[in-house]
Amino acid sequence: MHIRPNLLQQSIQTAISFIYPSQCKVCKEHLSLDAKPYICMSCWKDIEYINPPWCEICGGPNDANLCDSCASLPPRYGKLRTIAVYEKTIQQAIHLFKFEKRTSLRHSLVQLLLDNIPNDLNLQDYDYVLPIPIHKKRLRERGFNQSLLLAEGLAKATDIKVLKDALVRRKNTSPQSSLHKEARQTNILGAFELKNSDYIQSKQILVLDDVYTTGATVREVVKILWDADPVEIDVLTLARTLHPY
Repeated sequence: MHIRPNLLQQSIQTAISFIYPSQCKVCKEHLSLDAKPYICMSCWKDIEYINPPWCEICGGPNDANLCDSCASLPPRYGKLRTIAVYEKTIQQAIHLFKFEKRTSLRHSLVQLLLDNIPNDLNLQDYDYVLPIPIHKKRLRERGFNQSLLLAEGLAKATDIKVLKDALVRRKNTSPQSSLHKEARQTNILGAFELKNSDYIQSKQILVLDDVYTTGATVREVVKILWDADPVEIDVLTLARTLHPY
């Protein structure tokens, strides 16, 4: 059967519009067919990046070398760096990726990481990137670990290796995003278990997560990893909340 070219083009555009909504999920403006999935280029350009000056340890915006929190009680990681502020475009992109299973967004998010790695965080310094694991029950429900997908994207573009069998999540905790600051620390206690410490001993480890809020998850993970006697542990997150609740 012969299909007219204009009818074929219309069918293709209809199929694309079904897969990729025609409205930007952030600004609600028309989303052109050559745009990235779900979010227009204008909104991608509006992302607020985290740049110096920042605390030399936790990487939060700060005019002094150390923020008050790190000066009084330094965390056990060497340094933590974050790409962007968790709001508007990046918040919507992570929500779509993580909770609505729009996994095609991982390519844009990985590229965002690669294009904006801070100068004082050299990926070649690390033996492994370790994505924060999720519980097997949540993995079945979601179908993927968002941090692992980001880590695999980094690994594909660089020489860094992904370490995904050394740490497991043994407790199916309540989602941290559903809890207030005080409850997050107790919620995450004992959530992780070290399985293969040999991979970590005497190694440089970069822990990777999607969002940093109060830091409770990162602190618990780093605490467990130090039991394996690594050389150093640093942390990289895609986004962070500047005013954790």
